[in-house]
Amino acid sequence: MGPLLFNTNYIAPVWSGDRINKVRGLDGPELYGEGFDLTAHRGMVTSVKGGPYDGTPLDELIAAHHDEVVGSSTDDGVCQTLLLDARETVSVQVHPTEAYAQEHEDDHEKAEAWYVLGADPGSTLIAGSLTDDVDALRAAAADDTIGDKYGRRVPVTEGDFIVVPAGTLHAYGAGIFAVEISTLGFTTYRLCDWGRGRELHVEKGFDVLDVRPKPDPIHLGGFDATAPARTTRGTADDDLFVIDVMDVPDTWGEGCDGSYRVLTCVAGECDVSSEEGAVHLGFTESCLVPASAGSYTVTGPCRLISSRMRH
Repeated sequence: MGPLLFNTNYIAPVWSGDRINKVRGLDGPELYGEGFDLTAHRGMVTSVKGGPYDGTPLDELIAAHHDEVVGSSTDDGVCQTLLLDARETVSVQVHPTEAYAQEHEDDHEKAEAWYVLGADPGSTLIAGSLTDDVDALRAAAADDTIGDKYGRRVPVTEGDFIVVPAGTLHAYGAGIFAVEISTLGFTTYRLCDWGRGRELHVEKGFDVLDVRPKPDPIHLGGFDATAPARTTRGTADDDLFVIDVMDVPDTWGEGCDGSYRVLTCVAGECDVSSEEGAVHLGFTESCLVPASAGSYTVTGPCRLISSRMRH
């Protein structure tokens, strides 16, 4: 089984910007703030685009060819990729841990990471809480001010990469265009929606809120095709997933070591090939290299994000 491309599922939240439409050539009046490029999660499953498995939903492909796709892991999904663009700050939210998600949502933990493709001057993310006073946070959640009062604002620019563990208070900021990579879960609990009136999930959100993480971005800067090749590990050894950011000025190869790779092109463009096939990735596009590929080669120039679950 060679590298696989997928059909994107687009949605149009109330805070959507216009950069996804522009980059993907999407016409029409509706702005898409989220583009789910690769996921096996129920309700948003992406399907294979092209090749012998054309049209097959990823969850069905994994069920039918588990070891070929995922490898020896017992996972029922793969790391997910999502394209994001917001003209307004999204809801302030938290995601559950594995134990809580399994017990209450029949779901998995959601940790996530963002790579900033572009950002308006002065753009910020909320990444953590300014206080560990849970009572104060509850009071602010009750009147929809938790983001303004206690959201820890982190400035970001193009080339920044940040990991947000499950339970961390966070919000994607206005004016930011980014790729999100996440673990297997999907559940989101809103604690603040800036007065938009959408449903909040305060009780469950506070069940899983962890005020300790205060993540900061790695500043990679923009991609320079004339610079030497480099690989930056974006995740810690105890994170659920492994994410590498790779600058490939010409050609680069890697063995899969019994696991898959989700590859996302965040600058330039590239060809991804294995013994059983090849795909082309344009800017922002993702593919899945199945575990059975054994190894793969990337031909750039490009900056590429490689992600997989750790186990």
